[in-house]
Amino acid sequence: MRYIGLDVHKDNITACVLTSTGKPKFEKNFVKESEFWDLSELMKYGDKDGFCVMMESGTYAYQPFRFFSDQGVETHVVHAQALKVITQSDKKTDKKDAQTIARMLRLWKKGDIDLQMAFMPTREQCELKDICRYREEISRKISDDTRRIKSHMSRNCEYLPDDFDNFQIQRARNYVRFNFSSDITLMNRMAELERLFKERDSVKTEVESRLPDSKEVEILMSIPGVARQTAVQIMSMIVDIDRFDDAEKLCAYFGMVPRVRDSGGKEHHGRMTKNGDRMMRAIMERVTESHVRNCDSSVTQYYRRKCSEMGTKKALITASRKMLSVIFAMLKSGSDFRLAA
Repeated sequence: MRYIGLDVHKDNITACVLTSTGKPKFEKNFVKESEFWDLSELMKYGDKDGFCVMMESGTYAYQPFRFFSDQGVETHVVHAQALKVITQSDKKTDKKDAQTIARMLRLWKKGDIDLQMAFMPTREQCELKDICRYREEISRKISDDTRRIKSHMSRNCEYLPDDFDNFQIQRARNYVRFNFSSDITLMNRMAELERLFKERDSVKTEVESRLPDSKEVEILMSIPGVARQTAVQIMSMIVDIDRFDDAEKLCAYFGMVPRVRDSGGKEHHGRMTKNGDRMMRAIMERVTESHVRNCDSSVTQYYRRKCSEMGTKKALITASRKMLSVIFAMLKSGSDFRLAA
């Protein structure tokens, strides 16, 4: 077995090939000359047991990862924080980094060290997540534009009746266009807002059409406060519940566990780490907020208790973590949501 370490950057990749004994066999810096990387030269450096490849996680790791994995090569992407030996080195060069990655790959394969590998989704999984992320992006744009419109109207003394204050409702938007049509700036902003609503509905339909035969989506939809779109979005980020050994690891993956400091025999729990995908945290907070309004469950009761202790905002974050733990249990057991007897 030979071991290839890649130090990946936007326009160049430095490769180091180690033999089974850990000696450098080949080193080269590849410069990107087209849209896609051509790393075929490295394919000839396997021995009778073949070879494996490892690189650091990051945006630019996807192309080389796809290149090797598409050809059946054992390919790994290691979490950047596991390679602090590289980032904290005083003598940092691309060549030295590639050598270090290759050496750590060899030691990891031999079982001498433990490394945490990043999960690399398939192309289809990436596409679904991108669509769900775009849906969230449109919602943020709608919120931002709505705030700008209301600020504009307030400055110009253009007042809305309480019944027409919610721009999520079509008749409220129609009211603005009919009653303030002489305000050109406002009309242009309303036209852009209308376009965003139509785009949102189109993307929502697309998201809801995904994962049509997913049992996991059906399970999530049994939770009060979770519609099909939200269920698909959650599964686009979890992908496979079996990736996580327990609920704590699932919550930690999405940054929904508190920081812990243990010093001098005292343990202190701080704010949430907020590592991982913030889209998941935003969705879980929305789900939990809707759930506690419409269902008297253990999550709702927990939220109410925490409200009196820490206020509504922090209570919602804490309850969202509990909701994610409930989701873990449901997906692991394959059972629908049930209220405690």
